[in-house]
Amino acid sequence: MKFVEGKETSYIYVMNTIVKRKHLFFTAVLTLGYLSMFAQAQLSANLQQYLVAQHKQQTYKQAVYSKQNNVVYIGAFLKVNKDLQETQLTDLGVLIGTKAGNIYTAQIPEQKVIYLFKIKGIDYIQLDEPITVNMDAARRSSRVDSVQNGINLPMPYTGKNVVVGIIDAGFNYNHPTFYDTTGTLLRLKRVWEQKNGGTPPAGFSYGNELTDTSAMVAKGYEVNSFSHGTHVGGIAAGSGFTGVNNLKYRGVAYESDLVFVGIRPEKSEWKTAGMSSIIDAANYIFTYAKSVGKPAVANLSWGCSIGPNDGSSLFAQALNNLCGPGRIFVNSAGNNGDENIHLQKQFSSSDTVIQSFVTFPTIAGEKRTWIDIWGEAGKQFSVQLRLFNGSTEQSVSGYFALNNTTTDTFLIGSNNDTCFFTLTATANEFNGKPHILVDAYSKTTNTLCLSIKGVNGTTHAWLGFVQNYNGYYGEFTSNNQPWAVNGDNKYTLGEMSCARSAITVAAYASKITFRNLAGTNQSYTGYGSTNQIAPFSSRGPTVDGRIKPDIAAPGMTIASAVNAYDVSYAPGGSNYAQSVAVNNFGGRNYYYAEAMGTSMSSPMVSGIVALLLQVNPELNPQRIQGILAETAFKDNWTTQNPDSSRWGAGKVNAYAAIKKAIQTVGVETIKDDALRTILVFPNPNKGFFQLELVAQSSGLLHVEITDILGKNLGVKPWKIESGTNVLPINFETENKGIYFVSITGAGIQLVKKIIVN
Repeated sequence: MKFVEGKETSYIYVMNTIVKRKHLFFTAVLTLGYLSMFAQAQLSANLQQYLVAQHKQQTYKQAVYSKQNNVVYIGAFLKVNKDLQETQLTDLGVLIGTKAGNIYTAQIPEQKVIYLFKIKGIDYIQLDEPITVNMDAARRSSRVDSVQNGINLPMPYTGKNVVVGIIDAGFNYNHPTFYDTTGTLLRLKRVWEQKNGGTPPAGFSYGNELTDTSAMVAKGYEVNSFSHGTHVGGIAAGSGFTGVNNLKYRGVAYESDLVFVGIRPEKSEWKTAGMSSIIDAANYIFTYAKSVGKPAVANLSWGCSIGPNDGSSLFAQALNNLCGPGRIFVNSAGNNGDENIHLQKQFSSSDTVIQSFVTFPTIAGEKRTWIDIWGEAGKQFSVQLRLFNGSTEQSVSGYFALNNTTTDTFLIGSNNDTCFFTLTATANEFNGKPHILVDAYSKTTNTLCLSIKGVNGTTHAWLGFVQNYNGYYGEFTSNNQPWAVNGDNKYTLGEMSCARSAITVAAYASKITFRNLAGTNQSYTGYGSTNQIAPFSSRGPTVDGRIKPDIAAPGMTIASAVNAYDVSYAPGGSNYAQSVAVNNFGGRNYYYAEAMGTSMSSPMVSGIVALLLQVNPELNPQRIQGILAETAFKDNWTTQNPDSSRWGAGKVNAYAAIKKAIQTVGVETIKDDALRTILVFPNPNKGFFQLELVAQSSGLLHVEITDILGKNLGVKPWKIESGTNVLPINFETENKGIYFVSITGAGIQLVKKIIVN
């Protein structure tokens, strides 16, 4: 037995050599003596594993790093209380980002992490978890075209006066689809490149902000080796300018204002992106929108399978604190719907063990995976690891109990090669649940078997690994052993999609074929079917039993803009087979290409949410979730009682949702007779007049001005209070004649004629 004391903490390694069935099993246990000595902050499982790697002078590859002014930081969430003195953080060089209630995002200098443990006022420190991308006919299928054309609606809805924020990577700032429909005005208002050096935005200490349109146009792109953000942004809000008739590749909210937050650097300087940076990004979007008096929707088409999947994480808590009326967050459901990455067991006194084999994905020539296991609050479970050569057991560990330790472990296989583990066992996590996280790296040809033992309660386990923004997944399998079980594809949404305030979007196929620029017909027949749920679309529900996803939208073979600086979509490039159109603008070729994933269905719904916010800027996440559910389209493929774990409420129906949103404008507080007593004066006028209403209670009205041909000249929300309310109207026109003011509330449309002389 060997004891090794750390220099700055009282970490103690205990190396045991244990003989098991004539095969060696080694384990090194890390006891967090420093933590128990000061007993201030609880550490997440991945932070404990980071500390093990740091103590061994190894790089923990799964941390979310960034580099600023030659200082390396790791991303984290801090759960704080009233005793915190922020100067204790800033004195250590910690960069505080978003403060979402009692949840802070932070960038911590790598060499100062251990000093946070003794700061009074920090309850929990969670290391960031890396995330991965969730990678025409769609507008018709979701009824967006009827909304954009204003068919039997008070006006066409196009996202005007709404901010659409895209949190992603691979942005092409000067792509013509981000201009208006005439190609003269760039609608991009703000850019925050989180991973690039420069001038950070106000309230943050990292990244580079662009606020000047000419600077955005001159720079052109965030990174030149990726297109995901451009494609997602084009779906949510692209104008389609330079597309066929400036229409074919038009997005949903094509007159909205845009804000882009880039969460990824060039591959050569990659440090990955994590959950705290997403909270900062959403906060940045909402803060800008508030500064210009507009509602906002933020879209994220990234995810991670690791976490409790019950909406209890610090990320979910922070997001719930950020979202509210006019502040909406939309997330893709994930692409693990056809992968058995989940394992579930309900234990009893007579049924105490579940066993399954774990397959490893190959990542840059290495076999790696995370195994993330969560139990039920107040219940106990333990874990054992074994190696098998076919059906013959080669080496075996003991059972790891929930003893609040991190253990470095390796098993020796039949070829005398090794399977390494770092296993962190926590009896009581931030959400009160027991938790074991295994980081596994296998160099042996033997198969790994996981055994979980308990006498009551339920455990859920997930597989996944993220490296360089890509997700890699093995599966749980019986390996044809009668005593082992297969995993399943349930509960595979990922923790970010399980947040209560997030609108989580599944994907279905609005089409499965297309013709590319090379003239070749591409088809996914045999994998997916038109109108059916996409096989890859992840499944709910949440572990705590809530319906997720919320809604389904087109997400298979969706055409949108791609980054013109990403040469993979040009002739000879690796993605050229996906390119379907190219147009020249300003001397450069700009491409449109097909892509599929819940990455594509999420921005469809984000665009629709922008249209809803145009109707009523005060809609909150719960009301929007309700509207989407109440108006969801059901057909022969969803059935009239859709499987909510796949479809949510059904297929999104933008047209019905807009009609429902119009009905909600003031529906709870404004009576019909009040609408009919609105006064317009003076009338006739010279384009300057007032609306007056005496109301019994507060509410929200929707005011629109049109000319005699129905052309929209302006839209304005009117928030009224009990008593006399006056709304000044000033619309500039040199044309005398008849105009109309449409006032909508309580499901009624009232039109007043005005004369401009």
